[in-house]
Amino acid sequence: MTIETPTTLLSAAGAREDRSRGFGKTSTQASGSIPLLGGAPSPDLLPLEQIRRASAELTADPQALADALQYSVPTGRSALRAWAAAREGVCEDRVLITNGAFHGLSLLFEALLDPGDALIAEDPTYPLVFRNLQHKEPEIIPLRLGPDGFDIEALRARLATGVRPKLLYTVPDFHNPTGFVTPPEQRQHLLQLAEHYGFVVVSDNAYHGLGFGGAAPADYPLDSDRVAHVRTFSKVLGPGLRLGWLVLPEWLVGPVARLRANQDQHSSVLTQAVVERVVGAGDFDAVGSATDASGFDAIASTARSAYAERFDLVAGILDDTVPGGIEIDHRTGGIFLWARLRDQQIDLETAQQLARRTYGTDAVLGRYFFRDRPHDDRSSLRIGISHLETSRLRVGAERLANALADPKARR
Repeated sequence: MTIETPTTLLSAAGAREDRSRGFGKTSTQASGSIPLLGGAPSPDLLPLEQIRRASAELTADPQALADALQYSVPTGRSALRAWAAAREGVCEDRVLITNGAFHGLSLLFEALLDPGDALIAEDPTYPLVFRNLQHKEPEIIPLRLGPDGFDIEALRARLATGVRPKLLYTVPDFHNPTGFVTPPEQRQHLLQLAEHYGFVVVSDNAYHGLGFGGAAPADYPLDSDRVAHVRTFSKVLGPGLRLGWLVLPEWLVGPVARLRANQDQHSSVLTQAVVERVVGAGDFDAVGSATDASGFDAIASTARSAYAERFDLVAGILDDTVPGGIEIDHRTGGIFLWARLRDQQIDLETAQQLARRTYGTDAVLGRYFFRDRPHDDRSSLRIGISHLETSRLRVGAERLANALADPKARR
């Protein structure tokens, strides 16, 4: 009897290679390297004391702790759902707690897409979303984003040819990678197209609350049955919590909840119970938040002030050091800086190799965010400004600037 190799046991999905481009191949960082790749909060801005106190309060209450160690329901704990619902202006029944934004997107894609379906995606956009979407092998309709906004007329013309997408994936506030904030009139136009042609606007608003100049425009309105919001605690409270939420139109709540029940049942009840205390959900006052009615908002306020300063620090170093300086179209908020080099004779691929091997840093090349002309960087880089304390960020930015200024990086 011939026994096949174990890999023959894999399903089609298990055997499929990852065909998404992601952020490109990562290199092994040498000791002392300071890469500027991160999309996580800075350690000095994490709410360590609030989480410690919330955990202590929970573990000091035997009944509450016992409840947090039991099974729950797929939609999540009522107190946290009610907190999210109040922020979103909807009833609690439309909120589902998730294991972060990526999990929420996975549930939505599973509920809405069959293999080969069409969807609209911004170009450029967050590339890791395609790691999930590749399993559906969808038709991607690009919504091209320039410095002044989206080419909505090109999308309208494409839709008029008869193509019928299931959804639009959009990052409306402090766009990843560009920092663009979709203006209210463009949000209105895109929603009108969604309602006319019957697709769902999936608003992935991970950076909401991290605006440098205050509040962003209102998100896509939830009184439309063609809008879903995807939210996360990761960028403010910490990604290790693996917690976020969805706000769904009523017709989509049941299907998404059923899919959730058949996967992991529910998010960690223990984590939800801690976060309830941090943000002031239910009967709990926000832990360590004397200046704001919501612990979440107080923590976000501190973070966005720090990120604005770090954004300006990195921008100044690059503009002063890189030949020709840089252009920044959108200084709005979020956790990334999208820089375009004025001197187009700088070869970014060569500069990245120099940064990795000689200078001890790294950044993401622009090519990985575009599906149109995917090998062209457009002289652009995405630089993480949130994951490092200021002193290390300064050193990393200086190293990157020196790599870009290195004569070896010229074409």
